[in-house]
Amino acid sequence: MRQQHPLGLDPGHPLFPIAAMRHEPATGAVEIRFTDGRSEHGAIAPLDAPTWIREMTFDVRTSNLQATLHGGAELTMSIGTVRTPVDRPVVYLDQNHWIDMARFSIGSTTLSDERRRTCRRITELAMHEQILLPISSAHLVEIAKKADRQRTEVAQVMMKLSKGWQMRSPLYVQRSELERMFGGAPECLGKGEVFTLEPGALFSDAPRPGTEPSPAAVDDLPADLQGLVQRLSWTAAIVDTFVDTERLMSDDGLRKARQWATSFHDLALHVRGNPKARRQLRQITGVRFLSDIQTDLAGVALAAGLTTEEFRDWCQDQAENDIAAAPMLGRFRELLHLRVSNADDKWAANDLNDTLYLCCAGAYADIVVGERKMTSYLQRASSKVTKGATLFRHLEDALPAIEYATG
Repeated sequence: MRQQHPLGLDPGHPLFPIAAMRHEPATGAVEIRFTDGRSEHGAIAPLDAPTWIREMTFDVRTSNLQATLHGGAELTMSIGTVRTPVDRPVVYLDQNHWIDMARFSIGSTTLSDERRRTCRRITELAMHEQILLPISSAHLVEIAKKADRQRTEVAQVMMKLSKGWQMRSPLYVQRSELERMFGGAPECLGKGEVFTLEPGALFSDAPRPGTEPSPAAVDDLPADLQGLVQRLSWTAAIVDTFVDTERLMSDDGLRKARQWATSFHDLALHVRGNPKARRQLRQITGVRFLSDIQTDLAGVALAAGLTTEEFRDWCQDQAENDIAAAPMLGRFRELLHLRVSNADDKWAANDLNDTLYLCCAGAYADIVVGERKMTSYLQRASSKVTKGATLFRHLEDALPAIEYATG
């Protein structure tokens, strides 16, 4: 009778006889454990950069990476393949809710009893893989502002509960929606394309869904192992990047975010003081939105073969309806309109992240527990956009919906 592998590997696959592989990054020590009980030991070049990971063990049967940090914390990260599906409800948490999850994890007394019970239940659901709690590059930006214990506690909980699942960069999703709008791709992005284990998905220049990064750096390995090496390297990099204790901020990025926020606040003030502009508010915010995405928009339209006249006609006659039909872009457009309509609403640099990432999560996740103000705007916009996530501002309010979604 033919031997069956838990992951469906063929007996000819290089990993078929292997049970697990253990690696110590600092020393280069490697151990390979075989399914027949044998072990082989060797060494590769030690990592030439500091790492927070003491050792890593990849379990072939479960396709999980067990990472042990120098402080003793143990994290189990899913590696997956290009065929790994999103097979459970996706719950996206804004950064402030991740902070509460971390407070629960360390036994903080600052949480109410109800919040503590809620965090315990969400932790249980995530650990038993009944829900998916993805991380995003917005979380990385926010956590990088912190240092030492403030960062470590939240980062370790993020790694522990996300298990390596990521939400794709909203800028990547934006381009994908535009390509679909102009006929360059299938009509709709699937949830499994937005929430993924694929290497590089956090960033806007990630490879296309369903593909692995270029294997040039590991081209001396069998083809079946090249993708695995990429995934293991990426997962280790995510862990190291999140749990690093050094505070890091991009001054250039902060400056650009502030300029973006200021430009919208100035527009809101102009509209409030100009009766004619108030009467044409929808058109004004529409033009401002198209201007905001002009680089991607122009590139996609050019790639689709639109002439200058065709593109102008689209902007004038079709843009509003086509944008409304795009899950993330439709939400982004509506939020900007609602906020410009309210000149008393103060804009801040982090509004750019909040807007982009909550619009993306609101479009493709099942449940979003977000920041209070942006969630309120998303709820107000719900009648003008495609069906998306159920939105909440408090973990306690979201829990019944999370429980229901798990069936």
